[in-house]
Amino acid sequence: MRSRWVRELLRIRIDSGWLPIGLFVLVCVGVVVLFALSFGTTSGKTVVGDDGESERAGRSWRRRSVLGRGLSALAGHRVWWMPSGMVLGFIGGFGIAFLLDRLLVFGVELGLKVDLVIGLGCAIVGALIAAVALFRGRRRVLAAILIPFAVLSCVVNVNGVYGEYPTVSSVLGISTFREFDPSTIHRATTTVERWNAAAEQGNAPQTPKHGLVASVAIPATRSGFKARDAVIYLPPAALVDNPPKLPVFIMMAGQPGSPDRAFLAGHLKEIFDDYAAAHHGLSPIVVSPDQLGNAFHNTLCVDSSKYGNAETYLTRDVTDWITRTLPVETGAEHWAIGGFSQGGTCTIQLGPSHPDLYGHMFTVGAELGPHNGSERSMIHTFFNGDEQAYRRHVPIDIMRARGHSDQTLIMAAGELDDESVSNITQVAGVAQGIGMEVTTFVVTGTGHDWHAVQSALRASTDRLGAQLGLGGEARPLQDFTNVRPLEVATIPREEER
Repeated sequence: MRSRWVRELLRIRIDSGWLPIGLFVLVCVGVVVLFALSFGTTSGKTVVGDDGESERAGRSWRRRSVLGRGLSALAGHRVWWMPSGMVLGFIGGFGIAFLLDRLLVFGVELGLKVDLVIGLGCAIVGALIAAVALFRGRRRVLAAILIPFAVLSCVVNVNGVYGEYPTVSSVLGISTFREFDPSTIHRATTTVERWNAAAEQGNAPQTPKHGLVASVAIPATRSGFKARDAVIYLPPAALVDNPPKLPVFIMMAGQPGSPDRAFLAGHLKEIFDDYAAAHHGLSPIVVSPDQLGNAFHNTLCVDSSKYGNAETYLTRDVTDWITRTLPVETGAEHWAIGGFSQGGTCTIQLGPSHPDLYGHMFTVGAELGPHNGSERSMIHTFFNGDEQAYRRHVPIDIMRARGHSDQTLIMAAGELDDESVSNITQVAGVAQGIGMEVTTFVVTGTGHDWHAVQSALRASTDRLGAQLGLGGEARPLQDFTNVRPLEVATIPREEER
């Protein structure tokens, strides 16, 4: 049992609020102070430092050539050292980040916002490095001390854009959710239709105002997969003595990541609490299982000798535990699978491959297929060199092999995430071609980040709820100011070409 102050420390937000703002302000104030002090540091006269040391500007070697005279002139205006360091830092930081991002070194495109924040952070570091070279004594020490704080501020602000690590606990990999107690959940005794009818007459059971989030170890009975604890959300209607049979929404985080990321960074509890408040306490039961086993393992959501039987764990072990433990519907029409980034890619692999389990899909920032290194090495490592086995896990190939599907698919991406937007047009086009009901849109002002996930979910909960059988109608995408529908051309089936 952690003490109260430890729990509060772990809950400190690092993606927004006082910590990132305070850190940035501290560094900026330090840079401004040092820059102001640089006005008293010029060549051509003796400058006395804080500790009594002095330096005499004007070096004879600088006057021996045209280049030397140019350097002497520049040194004669040391007030420009810090601005020059800032400009060079920005150009270097932004340029490298932009290049690496466009080359997809990180596997996905992080977006222009992240590149700009990295550039700004490097600009501040560049100014401080110039200050270290410029000053002596205590001023130099101050500049040197500020450099790691500037680096930390840059990292925190990049995280703020991406939204991956919202709290201190998420960085340390420590869960702050309570442990799930199955004995507190009762078996379903009614249906959603009866629940809604009773609610309309004012006879629905009294429900809590908010749902419950908890962590739970889901046994890998069939797969033997070494999974970390899952995180689940039970809506208010699931917490009463006589709950209805509720639909299920499987939601997977990206890689690197963990099951709690969907709740901490994706704000799933707040989003589905809001939905439940408008629907008599009803909402899908949300389960975020571990498809990775380790934050830095990309299992590709397949069964392999490399990382274990991830696909069997997700489709069999997780499914069995949910239907055995929670008050849920069991038909595929009441189950949805979704995810962000690598979790989104897993969604469009597993969804079309297992129509008997999942009737609906939701993705944000999905790739075109499994991705871990080069295609050749991936086929060798994960599929024992069998290219056909690999192709059976590529979403577009799966859909074309199906020929026809009555499933639904919601695909979204951040507006600045060009790669993922392009992926939508290809995957959704094929999905429409085989008969899927497809909804596609972009979230304005976002990239490949959790802010896009939050907005995409808020724009999709009514649609998902209606598709899963909770009633109501899907709100038009035009109702959401930060969402823009994305037109996708249907790609016909092979035999129709």
